[in-house]
Amino acid sequence: MARRNQNLGVFLLVMQIMNIGIENIPPVTLISTVLQVAIFLELGILEQWFPSPKYVCISAFHVWDRKRWNRIILGSLYHADDFHLYYNMASFLWKGRQLERRFGSVYFGFLLTIFTVLTGLVYVAINIALSEIMDDGSYRLTCAVGFSGVIFALKVLVTHYSPSGTQYLMGFIPVPSKYIFWAELVFIQMITPNVSFVGHLAGILVGLLYTKGPLKVFMDSFLQSSEHRRFYGGGYSTASDNDYYGFRYNTRYRNDRYSSNRNDDYNNYTGGLSEEEQTRRAQEESLRDRGRMYPDLDDLRRRRADRFS
Repeated sequence: MARRNQNLGVFLLVMQIMNIGIENIPPVTLISTVLQVAIFLELGILEQWFPSPKYVCISAFHVWDRKRWNRIILGSLYHADDFHLYYNMASFLWKGRQLERRFGSVYFGFLLTIFTVLTGLVYVAINIALSEIMDDGSYRLTCAVGFSGVIFALKVLVTHYSPSGTQYLMGFIPVPSKYIFWAELVFIQMITPNVSFVGHLAGILVGLLYTKGPLKVFMDSFLQSSEHRRFYGGGYSTASDNDYYGFRYNTRYRNDRYSSNRNDDYNNYTGGLSEEEQTRRAQEESLRDRGRMYPDLDDLRRRRADRFS
């Protein structure tokens, strides 16, 4: 019951949802967020399933040794405090909106389920490996909760589907976009040492397994996303052109690598130009327009003199 008194993070999250607008949040993203808030607040029968961290946290000992496989799901949905919930859900709302509009709600729900299970399994596998390699049994006992591993996996997808360029970590540290999730992995560990480095690493590996490995092909063999139907079957997608590539990073886009079909929408929107090139082109067009609107004064004087001569 004490957790219900930790309301500041929940209040900030509700304010953010209201600022976005509930109607602007796709259904799976919204339901997933509301579910994790309800779990944190211990509403109804959820308190029986999530009584405390020690009953749901994910560790190699509990999952592999004691075969408590349900912890892979329960531990991922549980948050230790209100700001743990707030930061994870704020990040998830942003990534979920982009990816669900790209893939479609059904496929995104499928993706979240697979990523949640795989991130937990990879986390357990890494800790088992570390325990054997380092000859240190404490790795098997390390227990983690939270959705951040899955969020890191989604971060890999968001980065993969956005144009290449430079992103700014903390707003001022330039990092090539393809390495941004690695930079965030290290940076977050530096500023908050108590977070689960292995959990975040597991999420990145799952994301790479999807973008670079066989996971996407395997998943698409069971269920095809809106993206797949759009490019291969002419299917309908719920996303607008700008939703696919309008990720609101502090990013300078370079589009020279994006001549494939998946970036046609973005290139049509920007003309394939970087932000600096777009600005320069706009200035040139403005000057040309100004020249057309305001004729040369010497030419006007000459015409007037000819008329009255």
